[in-house]
Amino acid sequence: MLDSVKHKVVAVWLTHGFLRRIAKRYPDYFVSWINDLTDNRNCRKIMQLRYAGDSPLKFEAIAYEMNTDIRNVFMYHKRVIDKIILG
Repeated sequence: MLDSVKHKVVAVWLTHGFLRRIAKRYPDYFVSWINDLTDNRNCRKIMQLRYAGDSPLKFEAIAYEMNTDIRNVFMYHKRVIDKIILG
């Protein structure tokens, strides 16, 4: 149980702080890091749209732009976050 709590705390810290700062301050590094992290094009695009660029998009806007269901956007995003945390 404690491991799941730690996982959730780290995930919140990543999504609400760290990834936003890295993507804003070092956009080239962020893109290359995400590209090295996953081979899935959808995961890459979602992370770039969510965190990189001048105006990051919300999940609903990403789903609309990619013409997919919002549940898929959440699933791909969670997959990348889990890969960052668990390695």
